Amino acid sequence: MKQLIALPVILLAGCSATPSLDLKTHQLCEQTLYQYTKIRDKGTTKQYTDLFTQDATFNVEALNVSLSGHQELAQRFDSARAKNKSIHLLTSSRIFTDADQKLSAYSNFILYLQNKSSDSETKVLAGRYLDTLEATDSTCKFKHREVLVDRVDIL
Repeated sequence: MKQLIALPVILLAGCSATPSLDLKTHQLCEQTLYQYTKIRDKGTTKQYTDLFTQDATFNVEALNVSLSGHQELAQRFDSARAKNKSIHLLTSSRIFTDADQKLSAYSNFILYLQNKSSDSETKVLAGRYLDTLEATDSTCKFKHREVLVDRVDIL
């Protein structure tokens, strides 16, 4: 009987040891995650870079992309927007404090890309965003975004 009582106590103790995230920070960061998709598709370069810290990094290993800082982020944004129409979809986002007390997020995405000079082909990328975030009282920004591409299809 003592073993049955000890199990819930151990489970509850483990849950309370997990660092909690305050509601305001969670809401700010959730807003940033969803603004990213909207701004990446229809926003301005300034709106895009404002989502990131000044020293932010952005990596997409599958596409050999490694960016650092607002200038590189802006150049990549402008180049991609000049060539492609895009629709980003975001799902299953989870914002949390990791074991190192870093503010982090995990999301799944689907990205539709169509070359502006040709309507014949649409690329569909599916994958995951692994983010490190930095929050203040009024903002939450990407410190690092790792993009893992799991699948690429052509329609």
